[in-house]
Amino acid sequence: MNFIMRTVNKYQSGLFGVFALLIQSCTTIPGASPVQQALGVSTIYSGDNFGQRPSIQTPEDIHRLTEKQQTEFLAYLNKPRFANTEKNEALFEYLQDKVEGYQYEGVTLSASDALSLNGGNCMTLAILTSALAQIAGIEIDYELMDDIPLYEINDRTILKGVHIRTILYNKTLNTEENLLLFSRPGIKIDYFPTNRQRFIANLDENDYLTMYYDNVAVEALMANDLNRAYWYSMEALRYSPGNSSTINMLAILNRRQGDTEKAEQLYVYGIEHAEEKLTLLKNYHNLLTNLGRTEDAVSIEKRLQTLDDPSPFHWIQIARSAYESGEYQQAINYFNKAISLAPYLHEAQLGIAQSLYETGELQGAKKALEAAIEKAQKRSTVSLYEAKLASLRSEI
Repeated sequence: MNFIMRTVNKYQSGLFGVFALLIQSCTTIPGASPVQQALGVSTIYSGDNFGQRPSIQTPEDIHRLTEKQQTEFLAYLNKPRFANTEKNEALFEYLQDKVEGYQYEGVTLSASDALSLNGGNCMTLAILTSALAQIAGIEIDYELMDDIPLYEINDRTILKGVHIRTILYNKTLNTEENLLLFSRPGIKIDYFPTNRQRFIANLDENDYLTMYYDNVAVEALMANDLNRAYWYSMEALRYSPGNSSTINMLAILNRRQGDTEKAEQLYVYGIEHAEEKLTLLKNYHNLLTNLGRTEDAVSIEKRLQTLDDPSPFHWIQIARSAYESGEYQQAINYFNKAISLAPYLHEAQLGIAQSLYETGELQGAKKALEAAIEKAQKRSTVSLYEAKLASLRSEI
């Protein structure tokens, strides 16, 4: 098990002294949101297609350790060698020791199960870290490193992975007078880091809990347990009522149940009210295409093309979705959108090369691959692209 640890400790001189902004997420589960009440969306969120609500773990259940596990952790934390060490450093070392031989599995577990089974996914490890931090009194934050859209292509569901990392803050702040603190000292714990990961957004506690319930819902969908997937998605909505990923999941689930009318209502509602619309628009386009509503699908495609989404990674994601569904020209358009926002993204150039290759435009594919090589910095990536380019040249 490899963790990446980076200490954050940045200061800058300022004229106004030290400002402290303390934001604490509310842990009370909200009822129906004002948005839901005002818009009367109970009809499209109804569970008529999904049976009785099963027992669902609460946040307290998710993070609760057994008495034995708590005792063992506190005994570790109170070892003499940590007497003069920040608690976040000690927790980091505990994780390093405890998860030696940890088995990565595509399943989201509670903190207690993660310790007992010595396995789980990235979300599981974030949950375990959170549970331990609560016991130790360590303040934490979360960062999203990849997005988690679901794409439906010709009745297939393509799952894009989630990657979350946790920040464990130092308890003590040795700031000098008249300094403005931009980033608090702390440790970033990154689980199963990859060279392709990108920072997407900071997450508050409600976002983090939404992600847990969304993860369980996705796993249930993959197991074809649509009822469980639906109810866990509904639980996710209690924490983030306008979350586009959750609304998207509910639309997919209703479509799987054959209720395309409700799926469409959910897409329309999400497009109208969710902040991130790209995935919703793309899946809505796919639904309309499969229903034979060509004119409506074209209208949504035009809206996609003119949408002003500032994240190049969102465009790359729907570009890959289009590529995987054989919509190569659309894929090229979306990859170009990403490049216009972030010209350094070699992944987008590679996507263009692959799309052009599929359409038989080998010279264009060669040019795009050369651009990808020029922008790539990691030697192994460059070598991979050069091998692809050599293979392509042999076909021209």
